[in-house]
Amino acid sequence: MYEFLLWFQGLSIPIAFMTMIVFFPSWKNRIHAYLFIFTLSVTVNNLGYFLVMVSDNPIDSLWGTKIEYLGKLFISVALLFFMTEYTGARISEYTKRTVAIIHAIIGILVFTCEHHNIYYENGTDYVNAWTTEGLFPHIEFEHGIFYYIYVMMVAGYLIFAIVSAVRRLMNERRNRLKVQTAIIVCIGLVMVLGLIVFSTGIMGGYDATVISYLLCLVLMIIATIKYDLIAALDAVKNYIADNMTEGIVAVDTEGAIIYSNLIAERIYPSLKERDESVISQLIESIEKDEVINIRKNYYKVEQSELKNERKIFGNLYVIDDITIEYNHNKELKLRSITDGMTGLLNRSETVRRIEEAMGSEGVSLVMIDIDNFKVVNDSFGHDVGDTVIKGVANIMLDLTYTYPKFSAGRWGGEEFMLVIPRTDVDSAMEVAEKIRTEFAQTEFKYAGFRTVSLGVTVLAENDDADALCKRADEALYTSKQEGKNRVTLK
Repeated sequence: MYEFLLWFQGLSIPIAFMTMIVFFPSWKNRIHAYLFIFTLSVTVNNLGYFLVMVSDNPIDSLWGTKIEYLGKLFISVALLFFMTEYTGARISEYTKRTVAIIHAIIGILVFTCEHHNIYYENGTDYVNAWTTEGLFPHIEFEHGIFYYIYVMMVAGYLIFAIVSAVRRLMNERRNRLKVQTAIIVCIGLVMVLGLIVFSTGIMGGYDATVISYLLCLVLMIIATIKYDLIAALDAVKNYIADNMTEGIVAVDTEGAIIYSNLIAERIYPSLKERDESVISQLIESIEKDEVINIRKNYYKVEQSELKNERKIFGNLYVIDDITIEYNHNKELKLRSITDGMTGLLNRSETVRRIEEAMGSEGVSLVMIDIDNFKVVNDSFGHDVGDTVIKGVANIMLDLTYTYPKFSAGRWGGEEFMLVIPRTDVDSAMEVAEKIRTEFAQTEFKYAGFRTVSLGVTVLAENDDADALCKRADEALYTSKQEGKNRVTLK
């Protein structure tokens, strides 16, 4: 048995060393880094224990023990970091650095303490602790308080790492990742089993953790290879997702965000912090069938279920940038309801606004006509006439900017209509007079000062749109008949 274990122990050193050499050139992420540290620590541990097994005196055995425990210190640290990194457990960089520093200090004490009594009660009497019982001669130390502190630290690491892995395993929905996480759980359990076997001493004084370390190393290599394959596949998927034109956000059945691509995070930067209020905005836009306006860009959201044949896992939100299409449709709609020359509403849209306003608490109409417009066209040409028409239009547009509830339209030729919802007679007359005086004070190149006549009417009982417009036209006709450049109420 001893010969077999000795050969096993001796061969494990070059195997672990070569594994370290193989993985060192491909060190490309933290998983690889922690595997490298674990393999290096296993190499040091197995070398130290090999020296213990072949030593024939307590001094050589003591030095072998020091080398062995130097490796053990960093085996536990590397295993903790490997398992937690793999499972995505929350452990801060500050905590990692603190743990590494503590173990480094312990390692220095282990290696430099002359009698190793930092961990063992009989550390100063290691010569008398030399025994030939068991598979091979070795120092039989009595454990001290610092040794138990170290063991409790390692036990805490293992419990935390195994619990994190089990939690990930229970929550993982993808079968291939379940297999990977199960491997991580097995790594922790193998380490625990090795510690139990060593503590019971059923192997005749042989440190069974050496075997568990090698088994863990094999499982870690398998897990790393699988991790690299999945990482490569995820990188491809992320590349595709991040280079899509649509934003993608995935949530689980409880509404927690589990993925968002770069496009979605550019639209909603708070997604980087997994801000779940974004999901509420997306759902609201879907329910109301509205586009989302963010920084002058427009987005349409679609929702679909994340599911397979047996189970629904959550929802997928696709955010499509429709800014160009939206602006184009908006422009087409605007063209369909506006007069191309003046920017005012066209006649059909003006009539629609009148009918819409009639459903409110009241509406007033102000009809406007440019006085002696035919003379302007005949004397100065249609270009000058167009300038005069635009002069009236600009005054009316200014009014709609100041009072958004107003609707200003070109009724035809040199005639215009202003629709004022929810107003009384006095207010309508005041607006009409403002238009008349402002236009009369506007001087046009070639045409000079011009005037307008205006007719005002207010919605009466039993009026329809035709009756209301006809009465405004009659009021305007009265202004023309009575000398122009005036406002008439009818």
